[in-house]
This record gives sequence, C-alpha cells and structure tokens, in this order.
Amino acid sequence: MRTVLALVVLGAAAFFGWQQFAGDEAASSQRGRLAAPVTLVTVDARPYQSTIPALGTLQAWESIDIRASVSQLVDAIQFDDGQQVSKGQVLATLRQDAEQSALRELRARLTDAERVGQRLADLARRNQVAQSDLDSAKTEVEVIEHQIGEVGARIADRTIVAPFDGVLGLREVSEGALVTTGQRLTTLDDVSRMRLQFSVPERYLARLEPGMPIEARTAAFEGSFNGRITAVGSRIDPIARSVSVRAVLPNDDGRLRPGLLMELELAGESRDVLMVPEESVQSRAARHYVWEVSGDQATRREVELADRLPGWVRLSGNTATVRVVQG
Repeated sequence: MRTVLALVVLGAAAFFGWQQFAGDEAASSQRGRLAAPVTLVTVDARPYQSTIPALGTLQAWESIDIRASVSQLVDAIQFDDGQQVSKGQVLATLRQDAEQSALRELRARLTDAERVGQRLADLARRNQVAQSDLDSAKTEVEVIEHQIGEVGARIADRTIVAPFDGVLGLREVSEGALVTTGQRLTTLDDVSRMRLQFSVPERYLARLEPGMPIEARTAAFEGSFNGRITAVGSRIDPIARSVSVRAVLPNDDGRLRPGLLMELELAGESRDVLMVPEESVQSRAARHYVWEVSGDQATRREVELADRLPGWVRLSGNTATVRVVQG
C-alpha cells in the first residue's frame, strides 16, 4: 500500500508540474506574438559645440614670501594671520636701535652744517670769506646727506613692508626671535584675480587664442567659474606634446585660493552632428546599435559613438536624417 500511494503522489505531482509548464509555455508563446509598443524619434543634424577638457592649477595674481633681508632680532610683529594688507603697510620691524641713534646724530650734524654754510654764504656775498671755505661747507652738507641716506637704507632693511595689496598667510616668527637673512616670516598673495595655468594637447593649438572663454570647476565649491585665456605658450613640450596656456579668473568674493586643482572646458569646434536619445542605443561589449526605421521595417544598425551629453549621445559619421526607435 505504501508503494502504491507513493507512486500516486509522484504521478499527481508530475501531472500538475506538466500542467504548470505547459501553461507557462503557452503564455510565453502568446506574449511573443504580441507587438511591443515603441516610440519613434526623428534624428537629424543639429548644431553642436565640442569642448576641450583640461586640468589646471590656480596661482595668485601676485605671490611672494615675506623674508628678512638681514639677520637681527624681531622687535615687533604688526600683522595677524590671514590679514588683508595694503601696499606699503608695515608688517614687522627688526632691532634698529643703533641705526636710529646714528640717524639722529647725522640729522643734528646736518642742521649744524647747513647753519655754517648759510653763515659763510652771507659772508661770501660781502667778500669777507674765501670761496674755498664756502665750497667746503657745501661739500660737508652733501656728505652728511649721503650718510643719512645710507643709514636710512639700513633702517629700511629692518622695516618689513607689504610690496602690494594682498592677503597674508600664517605668521612663522614671534617677537624677540632671531631671524637670519632670507628667513621667511609669512606669505603674501594678491587673490583679487587668479591665474590658471594648464596644458592642452598640441592638436588643439589652432583653436587656442587670447580672449577665448573658459569654464572651470573645482571639488572645493559648487558651481563653475568663468574666465578668459590671456596667453598661449610660444613652445610645444616635446615630451608631453602639449602647449602651456594661461587664463585669468575673477575672484571678487575671495573664495579661490592658490594651488586649487581646477577642471576646465574650452569651446572647441562647432559643426552639425547627429544626436540620438541615450535610451535608443543598445550596447553589446564594445559595439553599439540603434534600430533604424524605414517604412514598416526596423533594421538594427551598428553605430560609432563620439561622446555623450546629458540624455543624448553624439554619433560619428555623416549627418543624414534618420528615424530610430526610442526605448
């Protein structure tokens, strides 16, 4: 009885399984006979502006390291980190007591020498003194003036000022520290506008010219920054086969900083091209196809893709008008 029951159960299971399979196959066959709805789109030539991608690094319009020109103790620091300063503003003073003392002495000697010269000039007009004495007095005044200029230059070496308007970096010394010749105190950058230095493959050389607009982006900020090319290098790099290009970007809000990596695009060639919707393209490995419709017939046509835009794909080749299946 157990063996018969098992056979019946197995037979019933096989019957219901066959019914299910047959039903699925029939449904599948029925679906295969139904026409899938499609949308047709007419693709014709349209104006297209190609772009030239590049990577560049931002540079300040003017940029220097503020360094000491002599070895001396720092007497006073007169700036803060990141401070905006004006041209000629005093940033730091080094110890200059001896120079200031020598300057006061020379100024006193100059006053006395000028007084003596004036008195001799009055006597010379009455022929009461020799001309040689008057000439010696004038020479003494000139010598002291040159000495004052020399001491003034030494004081200027010990008075560090901003050579142009800009933003200071971080302070690297403290008051009372001994700085040596050439030691850096801070940095100064004019970031009111920025230089963008980048390289472009030599094949695009004919398209580059001063005044050409660019659009640059950086991962640090959202949006884009617009500028213009100001100069194209006079030489081609024989190793990289590229040419150096310089552009200027406005920086009125001060967000851009020297050293930022920028991705940019330059306007390339303008011409008529075929653009098809992205969903119309079917890809198999490295080969791409569209379904081209002519009358009531649809033919799969292999195409070569040039580049992509949001929602569209540019095709290489001729610019004839065609109808393709969308989706």
